[in-house]
Amino acid sequence: GGVMPDIQFGQLQADLPSYENTGSIQVDNVIPLAVGYKSFPSFTALSSNALTNNATGLFSSIGDDGTINYAGDQGKLYRMSGLAFSDISKSGGYFSKTTEGSRDFWSFTQFGDNIICSNGTDPIQKINEKTDTLFSNLVTFTAKYLGVVRDFVFSGFVTEYEAKKDFNSNAISSNAITISSHGYLTGDTVVYDKNSNTALTNLVDKATYYVVKIDANSIKLATTNLNAVTTVVIVLTATAGSETHKLEKSIIYNQRIKWSAINDSSDWTPSGDTQSGYQDIVGSHGSVMAIVGGESYAVIFMERAIYRMDYVGTPLIFQFSKVADNIGAFIPKSIVSFGSDIFFLAQDGFYKLSGGDTLAPIGNGKVDDYFFNDLSSDLDGVSSAIDPNNSVAVWSYRGSGADGTNDINNKLLIYNYSVDKWATGSGLDVQFISSGSQEAFDTLEKLDVLGNLDALPKTLDSYYYSSGVYGLAGFNSEKKFGKFLGGSLPATIDTTEFQGAKNSRSAITNVRPIVDAKTSSSVTVTVTPITRNTQIESIAVGSPVSIQSNGDCPMRSSSRYHRLRVKTTGNFLTMSGVDVTAKPTGKR
Repeated sequence: GGVMPDIQFGQLQADLPSYENTGSIQVDNVIPLAVGYKSFPSFTALSSNALTNNATGLFSSIGDDGTINYAGDQGKLYRMSGLAFSDISKSGGYFSKTTEGSRDFWSFTQFGDNIICSNGTDPIQKINEKTDTLFSNLVTFTAKYLGVVRDFVFSGFVTEYEAKKDFNSNAISSNAITISSHGYLTGDTVVYDKNSNTALTNLVDKATYYVVKIDANSIKLATTNLNAVTTVVIVLTATAGSETHKLEKSIIYNQRIKWSAINDSSDWTPSGDTQSGYQDIVGSHGSVMAIVGGESYAVIFMERAIYRMDYVGTPLIFQFSKVADNIGAFIPKSIVSFGSDIFFLAQDGFYKLSGGDTLAPIGNGKVDDYFFNDLSSDLDGVSSAIDPNNSVAVWSYRGSGADGTNDINNKLLIYNYSVDKWATGSGLDVQFISSGSQEAFDTLEKLDVLGNLDALPKTLDSYYYSSGVYGLAGFNSEKKFGKFLGGSLPATIDTTEFQGAKNSRSAITNVRPIVDAKTSSSVTVTVTPITRNTQIESIAVGSPVSIQSNGDCPMRSSSRYHRLRVKTTGNFLTMSGVDVTAKPTGKR
């Protein structure tokens, strides 16, 4: 027998055949490096209190006196000071939609001293960090997405509202509401406002309904556009006494991009003088899904197209040009950017858009098929973040093996954009991820949240734990904010499938995993042989063999085709491959 050359842990190529795969078949809970992998730190809850509902937004503002974290959930907006969240919502709070598939998420941006955010259902909100204590309405319209380009604030997927119209609940007759000269047409959308009364039977405050026009002065309501057209109306009954209730007509512009006056985020009236305006990106490419702002241009993602928007001054202000057709954003929260690169999930896999005009697939033959097969539910709960400390873009999603409520994500996809390599993450309890900063861990009390200090992947005087370090952040199922800076997650890497001897059965007698640990005492490494005799057989997974003090994992695994699964638990630094000793055992 003889020693086979090292098998390096190559890049993750889960989508390619196992046999003589030029990479690795499974690479889990690690960060890809140019050669090999380093450990992925576990999630550590940091906030002393939880949000009221699931997090739907996170933003770190950068000002004169450092960074401040803001968060949003279904009904509230929060500011973090120390490690505590305080509610800084406008009076009455917010009404984000929470139905899976049409959930509202908060989109945040910063313009000067103003933090501006929007959830698509409530008017765009703003808070001036220097002068305001609470958020307030910036405008009367709503938008799902925000961004900043040059000296303009941008909004996308806009809904405009008419003035509310009053009606007397006592005057309802045969399901009809009386509003003289209402001007509504069948199919118009209206939002119902109970106006501090008890909501009418069969109507829900702040919900959207569809108009059935009876005549110039009376209407009925329906739950869907189709019902309005086919006159399937809601049963409405008059109240005993007179009460004023209200309806507010809205017009949804799902393909509209609208921007503020130059250098004035409070003025949105279209004008050649202030350069405020709007543009409907019409076509069969679906709705606006994201705005990624920049110094001189922005990228607008539609469901099935990508546009670039360049500043050209008056009279056009901005010029729109199509960058990609039939490729767009599959899920709004799947889009992240770093520098001039944007990483996103399209309907057929992961892509990178560079410089606002160059599109390249990054998951093809590596993780695209794996991801779509593994994605189990919670589609609009896919979220993403950039961790510039490790040069990775990370997507969080709910995949196979998930337990708990269906809004908790157990899996990650990890893409190192500097070396173009992937890894996966599993066994997590994450509800939402984003890029975010942290408070400094400058007292021993604060350090308590990190657990056993010896177990940390970096020394405590590392800048990694200082204030304002921007990195991978998120919320867990307890709705607490945290960062990925705990001990190493348990890692698993499967090598390619190989023959221990050419065209022959072989026995693997020894494996030396190349794992660099901080201290060997706290690290456990096992190697599991995985074998099959023909390419059409299913694999047989052997028993894990623990590493001995001399670094060997002696075994006797006889077969035609072999792969090796290396598992590392405890705080390690890197995993780079295996040395294998194998000998031929004949052609039987």
